Amino acid sequence: MKLKYEAIKQNRVNHKFMGFTTFENGWWFNKDKWEQNAKAGCSSYQDCRTVKAFRRKLKSAPKGVEFVLVSRWAGCDVIGVGGL
Repeated sequence: MKLKYEAIKQNRVNHKFMGFTTFENGWWFNKDKWEQNAKAGCSSYQDCRTVKAFRRKLKSAPKGVEFVLVSRWAGCDVIGVGGL
């Protein structure tokens, strides 16, 4: 599974993230799974602190939906696609 890092290789971080989310309209995290709701205006976060955990959680995320692992530092987010 390929991940896309926003930071250059020397400046990448692999821990201390805030969580992951998607900016595709209608997806939000409800209790223990991602659900689609056309009326939802924005997405919610699912807890995820490391890149390793992000890879594991992408396997059960909705297929083809792009997710962003949000970093505490600007320009260090990680992007991955669910269900692959």
